[in-house]
Parts: sequence; structure tokens; C-alpha cells
Amino acid sequence: MMKDGVKFAILSVSDKTNIDKFAKSLIKNNYKILSTGGTAKFLSSKKIPNISISKFTKFDEILEGRVKTLHPIIHAGILAKDKKSIESLKNSNYSLIDLVAVNLYPFESTISKANCKYKDAIENIDIGGPTMLRAAAKNHARVTVVTDPKDYKDVIKEIDANNQTTIKTRRKLAIKVFQKISEYDSMIHHYLVNQEDSEEFTLPSKINITLEKINDLRYGENPHQNASLYDIKFPEKDGFNFEQLAGKDLSYNNLVDTESALSCVNQFKEPSCVIVKHANPCGVSESKNIMTAYNNAYATDPISAFGGIIAFNKTVDEKILKKIINQQFVEVIVAPAYNIKCMEIIKSKPNIRLLKVDKTNKNISKLDMKSLQSKFLIQENDNKKVTSKQLKMVTVKKPSKKEIDDLLFAFKVARYVKSNAIVFVKNKKTLGIGAGQMSRIDSTNIAKTKAKKHGLSLKGCVMASEAFFPFRDNIDLAKKIGVSSIIQPGGSIKDKEIISIADKHGISMVLSGVRVFKH
Repeated sequence: MMKDGVKFAILSVSDKTNIDKFAKSLIKNNYKILSTGGTAKFLSSKKIPNISISKFTKFDEILEGRVKTLHPIIHAGILAKDKKSIESLKNSNYSLIDLVAVNLYPFESTISKANCKYKDAIENIDIGGPTMLRAAAKNHARVTVVTDPKDYKDVIKEIDANNQTTIKTRRKLAIKVFQKISEYDSMIHHYLVNQEDSEEFTLPSKINITLEKINDLRYGENPHQNASLYDIKFPEKDGFNFEQLAGKDLSYNNLVDTESALSCVNQFKEPSCVIVKHANPCGVSESKNIMTAYNNAYATDPISAFGGIIAFNKTVDEKILKKIINQQFVEVIVAPAYNIKCMEIIKSKPNIRLLKVDKTNKNISKLDMKSLQSKFLIQENDNKKVTSKQLKMVTVKKPSKKEIDDLLFAFKVARYVKSNAIVFVKNKKTLGIGAGQMSRIDSTNIAKTKAKKHGLSLKGCVMASEAFFPFRDNIDLAKKIGVSSIIQPGGSIKDKEIISIADKHGISMVLSGVRVFKH
């Protein structure tokens, strides 16, 4: 374990918490400190002796520091089982390394910054750190590996008492390392998946956004709140542009719900209907004709459809309008066009608002804006398409062509359901929707209960989740419900467990690789 009676420890950390105290304690126990870059400078500033990795390996850092610890002398020293194995190399440059203290580049804090650029995120993907940690954790029979500053104290306590750590401690620390690396890699995977095919988003600096008042609204979210509608002037006109053909004045909530319904229905090519209540779809269907699409959407949840917003992606004729008026109370109907006879029929219901939207631009903006009390949040709109070619088949059982069509349809609906979102679908019509719960299992139970309440069988349906499953409970419940196939983004550290449970239950599962949170 020693070269000239001295043990070696590598200290290479982004989090410098107590690293100076740790280094001093190791030196007192006959360790020589090997360090890199920022850690070396920090220790030297504290007048703590250390040897640079470059001096130890006799190999200068290259590629602006990207390559420094990826060297045979370092990894042989960590991975060698014992002194005999290192001596068998017959090269005096090799020495055993007994302790590795590494924490990783701050990827999470980097991508959490509001102005984080893609290139900055990439530069904060650690390569050498995880490699050293994995090597040391693998060889924990001999090597002590530390990735959490909170463990320094216990490690030093054992070294002070016994000149080394116990195998029990080394194994515990190794397990912690693999968990840390798994979480780190999962975070990077999730970030890259959500950045795929997208350019860095910045609002052009030369563009001045101005607000132009259109009119006052009846009221805001509640009757005691005043509200007005403003148009945001961009260089190119896009987004939710409409003409009101009939009905009383629009309210704040009418507009919020209408935009949500319209955005959802415009995802579909075939005749489709979306019914929205309180910004959540409560019924969605794509069919061969508009009437069937409406009937299927309404059947999902007739109670929630009361007082809702109904959006169509095709022309509304007098038959559909009569059916809606006779069947339910509706606040707004929005469509790209209306049959001429609709204008006569709507006179009998002067309060129902008919909105006509421009079908040429699909009313999909490049930007998504939300307001805080005194600020605007602006982001790229969530227009990323998910196709069958992108789906990752992860279970033994594979979904059929019909199931894939339903899975893609369900995932499109889930995109517009408030998180946590669960959507049950069969034959391109929703059977149950669970929305806006703090726990995903609660959303699943709500969707199941709604389907049962309205007499809709879930046997053989597909299930969509807009984000990954953190626990197996949803998969177990899906089995009891009769779900045949599931679509979810993936990206959880428990993905393998979730997939194995799906296999156990005979449920096919696909990963979209795209998370579609809706807040």
C-alpha cells in the first residue's frame, strides 16, 4: 500500500467544504496528497502540501483540462488489488492509491441557472471524476472512496484509530458512490433528451415587445378581479388569433381554457374534438368525422364537460352545433370554420361564444408566456413531436400497431393535462383523465374512478404519463385496471425496476424520451 512508507490519496473536488481539514488529517496519518486544478490551488492557498496529478503521472493536462486524471498510472494505482500486483508491472512510476475523495462537476446547479447555455451544461459533464469514483468503488476491498464531505469525519476517525478504514465502511461508501453516479448520469440523460434537436433559446435583443390593449374583460379569474386582454406585438404574427362571431363578452378563464383546448386539438390531423374544463382536457377524441369525435369526447366525462370549452380542428356544421346545445351547457366553441346555418342556430343561445380561428397558422406560437405578479416568463413552446420511430421499446412484450397509435394519441393528450397527468385511451378516445395531483398514483386513481363512474371499461386500454414513474405502485394498479400498454418518458433511477414490473405483469411499455410537464 505504500511507496517509501507513504500512502497516496487523490483529492479532486468541486465542493471544497472541509477539504482542507480532511487533507491535513490525512497528512498526519502519513498520506501524500495528489490533487488537480482548482483543488490543488485551494490546498496550496491554505499552505497544505500536495502533488499535482501532472507531476505524479509526468503527463501535462491537455485539452484545456479535459484530460488530466484519465491516465494508466492513476487508474492502475486505484484498481490494483494489492502491492504485489502493482509491483508485477515492473515500473517504478506505478504506486498504489489508497484513498480517492472526489465530488463531481456541478452539473445540476449549472443547468438550474436561468441563463444556462447548452455549451456550459456540456462543459459541466464530469468524465474523470466518475471514472475515478467507479474504479475506487469497484476496488473497495482495498480503496476508500469518498464523494460526500459529510463522510470525511468518520473516515478520519477510523484512520486515526486503525491506520485504515474498515471493509464495512469502504463497502458503504462504495454503494453511496454508485448511487451518486447513477443519479448524476440520469440527470444528464434527462437534460440531453429534453435539449435534443433544439437550439439555444434567446429572445432576439433587437426585438422590443410591446403590449397593446384590445379590450376589458368581464372579469378576471374571479368576479371581484378586473382584467383586460392585451396583444403582445412580435415582429411576426402568430399564436392564439381569433374572431368572435357570437356570444357574450369573454372572461379571463374563457381565454385561458380556449387556448389550452385549441393547442391540444391542433395536434391531430383527423377530425378531432377536445373538451376542456379548468385548463384541463376532460375529453378528447380523434375519429373519422367531427360528430363521432364530439360524442366520444363528451362520453369521457359528461359531468366535467358541463360549462366547458369545446375545440374542433375541422368545420362545425349545424348538426353538431344543435347536438351540443341540446346536450350540454357550454361556455365557448372554437373552430377554424362554421357552416352558414350555424349563425342562425346560435341566435337561440345568445350567451354561447363562437370563436373562429385562423386555420392557416394553426395558432401555435413559437413562444410560451406566463405571468408572475410583476414579470413575464418566456420560453420556447412545447411543440416537440414524438413519433413511433422515436419510441424505445423496453419490455419483452411489444405493443401492437393499434396500441402504438393509441399510445401516441394518449401522450399528446397528456401534454395538455396539468401535472401529475395520467390518461387512459382506447381507439383514440379518452376513457379517463387524472390531472393536477401532487402524487401520480392519485392521478391514476382519479382517472380510474372517473371511467368507472361513467361506465367506461378500461380493459385493454393504454396508459400515458407525462413524466416518469418514481414508484411501481402505478404499474401494479395498471395491471389491476386491465391496461395493456404504457407510454412514459423514462429517466428515473428506478426505470429498470419499473420495466421489470411491467414485464412481470405482461404489460408492454415504451419510452418517449420526452417529458411534457404542464404547470
